[in-house]
Amino acid sequence: MHVGRYVLFLPISIPLRKKMEKWRVFSIFIFFLYFPRVLLVQLHASEEYARQAPRPIIVNTGHHDRSESDPQQVHISLVGKDHMRVSFVTSDQQVPSTVEYGKTPGSYEASATGEHTQYTLFTYTSGKIHHVVIGPLEPRTTYHYRCGGSGPEFSLRTPTSTLPIEFVVVGK
Repeated sequence: MHVGRYVLFLPISIPLRKKMEKWRVFSIFIFFLYFPRVLLVQLHASEEYARQAPRPIIVNTGHHDRSESDPQQVHISLVGKDHMRVSFVTSDQQVPSTVEYGKTPGSYEASATGEHTQYTLFTYTSGKIHHVVIGPLEPRTTYHYRCGGSGPEFSLRTPTSTLPIEFVVVGK
């Protein structure tokens, strides 16, 4: 054992020295038994593997082909047993927080108005984030809806009325 510039000799008993020698011989045996297999596996694997060409770099400029008033990042979530929350983002600050919906594509029998928010982080300002709750909705029914009064139509299917969702949130 080396400590600084000095070599420290520790007394080792003969039986311990024999055990250490056996262990060294065993470890060398395992090394020469195992190592050639590792090399063969690596050589075999490298013959079968062909690296793909690098993909082109995607540059997101933040622009899209749609109107600034069209909804982006549309999400739905269950609210109670017969309502759905529709959340979406628009770049245009003048878009109302409304969702038109109905059972027939392109025909909206009902409309709901919600709320909106926006946040700023350092120099970034988000788009207008809308949250609208629609309903009451019938179970096991497909509804077609449009966010903000314009843009593409989306659809959703409500769950069955016997959906066993029960949970409790406890806290301060």
